[in-house]
Amino acid sequence: MMLERRELQQKPMPQDVQFYRAESEIGTPLPFKIYRWNHAGGSIRDHTHDYFQIWYVVKGEFMHTINNHTYRMVKGNIFVIPPYAVHRVTLVAGQGIDIIGLEFLPHFIDEQYQPHNGSRGRFDYSYLEQFMLDEEHVTPKVALSGATDLEVSKILNDMLDEYQQANRYYELVLKADLLKLMTMLVREMDRQRNSDDVDERLGKFKELMTAAIHYIHEHYNEELRLEMICRKFNISKTYFCDLFKRFTGKTYNDYLVDIRIHKAAAMLLDTDMSVTDICFQVGFNDVPYFSRVFKRKTGVTPSHFKKNALSVWQHS
Repeated sequence: MMLERRELQQKPMPQDVQFYRAESEIGTPLPFKIYRWNHAGGSIRDHTHDYFQIWYVVKGEFMHTINNHTYRMVKGNIFVIPPYAVHRVTLVAGQGIDIIGLEFLPHFIDEQYQPHNGSRGRFDYSYLEQFMLDEEHVTPKVALSGATDLEVSKILNDMLDEYQQANRYYELVLKADLLKLMTMLVREMDRQRNSDDVDERLGKFKELMTAAIHYIHEHYNEELRLEMICRKFNISKTYFCDLFKRFTGKTYNDYLVDIRIHKAAAMLLDTDMSVTDICFQVGFNDVPYFSRVFKRKTGVTPSHFKKNALSVWQHS
């Protein structure tokens, strides 16, 4: 889903929302700062600022509220708040916490940035644009995956060292690291959005797939061609196969064959029917093919299984 980007501009704020300005909060000629922050208990009330803010949780937890929704932030979580978005942080009483915080003005990344100068075509602006979202579209929390979490933690700690040492050209190193960090976050958010889209799609088709699977179990001994199932449930073959694999972990043909072999094994155990009769009873129409598939699935032929049913079944 494409989200509409916005130009960064201050909007009227309710009187109870505290406004932080970069000139007092960042407080250096460099429009950037990075720091470690740890407090126990209390909260930071509804507030906004004219700069970007990134918080990464090294240890502990807190609650992050934005757009009237609250999210639990724990180790390995991170958020990126654009200028003028209102949010709130509530700390957990008695909970030790360790945050790496990072704040910067847009022109630290893009020196030519101006809110209304048509910046959208420039390379550096594209890094910022991904995060210039209206309040209701801001990603309030990104739970970093294992490998990404390690990389993000390393980058932030390197940036802390670079900022504190302030060696020659440290500004360029900080900017390069910040661009890399934001690129990693965009990729992680894209990955999670794609995963959420898949989960949403599976949820929409859960009832249909449950009905289809139930139908297969009820009619396994009939001629259940894939095309017929798709026609019955009014779904394309490609889409059905993709959904079926996600729901069952198997292809349609493998799933159907497994049901038939399981039913055949039960009949070999519990009835006096011949292998040929069982073959046709469970939906196969070729005895040699049935025997080959049965052996591939169980390790023995149907005849051998029937002769040694109990011992084979117990140890298979």
